[in-house]
Amino acid sequence: MLYTPHFLAGAAILKLVPNPMIGLPLALLSHFALDMTPHNDFDIKPGATLKSIFSKENKQRNFILAVMSVDVFFLIASFLWLLFTQNNYWLIMGGGVAISPDAIEQSLLLFGKQIPGLQYNFQWRVSKKYGFISYPLVCLLALYILA
Repeated sequence: MLYTPHFLAGAAILKLVPNPMIGLPLALLSHFALDMTPHNDFDIKPGATLKSIFSKENKQRNFILAVMSVDVFFLIASFLWLLFTQNNYWLIMGGGVAISPDAIEQSLLLFGKQIPGLQYNFQWRVSKKYGFISYPLVCLLALYILA
């Protein structure tokens, strides 16, 4: 799943459960729960490297870059929105905790390492046709809770 839905869901959990001793573990668990909702992961499998991901055919590589660019834009916008309007750093921490499993695993790519398969079996992958429906739904629900 993309970063923005994870981030917003984690922040929404901290809004609903403001006690960080309970809310932060729930935000972390939300990561795995959201990974078990239908989504598309661009057919990236364990063992992939940054080189293998970007050596895909132009159409697929460009699609991955476009979607990831949009996701990073919305992630930064979400972070800034929470920072400047909510004035609650625990919400941001909840979002950070919620994206941490992917951030840690995918940061290995920057060091030339392969993606491990730790989370691979906990994903509900579907085709591109249906795999991008859950992203806006999760984001809209989380934004509703946060607003």
